[in-house]
Amino acid sequence: MPPRHALASALLPSLLLMLACGGDDGTTSDGKTNVAPGDPFANAQEENINVIGAPPQDGDVGPDGTTEGQVLVGTPDGSADGTEICFSDTLCEVVSTEVDWCEREGGPVDLIYIDGVLVETICYPPAEDPDRPLEEISGSGDIDIAQMANKTTVVFDESTNGEPLEGDITVDGNNVSIYGNGPDNTIIDGDVTLDGNNTRLRGVTITGDLILRKNTVAIVLCRILGNLRLETMSTNNSVVAETDVFGDFTSDSNNNLFVGNDVLGNWEHTGNGNTCDRNASFNDDNDNQLVDDGERDGDLSCR
Repeated sequence: MPPRHALASALLPSLLLMLACGGDDGTTSDGKTNVAPGDPFANAQEENINVIGAPPQDGDVGPDGTTEGQVLVGTPDGSADGTEICFSDTLCEVVSTEVDWCEREGGPVDLIYIDGVLVETICYPPAEDPDRPLEEISGSGDIDIAQMANKTTVVFDESTNGEPLEGDITVDGNNVSIYGNGPDNTIIDGDVTLDGNNTRLRGVTITGDLILRKNTVAIVLCRILGNLRLETMSTNNSVVAETDVFGDFTSDSNNNLFVGNDVLGNWEHTGNGNTCDRNASFNDDNDNQLVDDGERDGDLSCR
């Protein structure tokens, strides 16, 4: 079963608009884009809008704001910025990409909600961007994104889906985006170390440890079979959301947002100003390296 969905970072004002949407799923005749359950791991070239933790509506959705395990997906007709997305016939919201996580338009966008409030907008660069180096992974081996390779976009060829890619990934460059094909498809059989600022990691399984050493890192929709460590106090202002951690999840940094994560090992967070929502401990009773129904057994909160 996929992880629950909802995440975040620095709190942003929600622009909820009570408007009529109408039409079928997708782009409507009046330019609005409806969102519905779909595949949040489309190719990075797709400009989909993914809604994680949808706004609650009149009690017709669960306490998490949406049906567990779903991400709502819409495909706008053109740029995501300024697009009006609709969750129902009466509830729409205008997307703004004028935020810290969106230095360039053209790729997928994650909208993150807590209790019906938009708390973060995270943009990913398109795979084919002439201003950004592209690293396409098609086989095993260590990967090193050097300091000089800032703004690199890392994607994974579909031929690698389901095949463990043996080797470690080390990122020293800033503004690097690693965009996997989903944790069931993109499997990194090693450790991943993110030692650059403003890095995004999405849609992968890591069989080893994930180590963060710099500020403003987003980890979204991942599965970590080892430990997840925000290793220094220089990992402030980061986001970890909808990620399953089968080892320990530890941090002593500040002003982070941890939302919708499931943790099998120890949960240790000693920093200040962190926001936590819908994090849970679990037991992998059947040892299938998935978080199944009935395996979550307690809430985890920030101190």
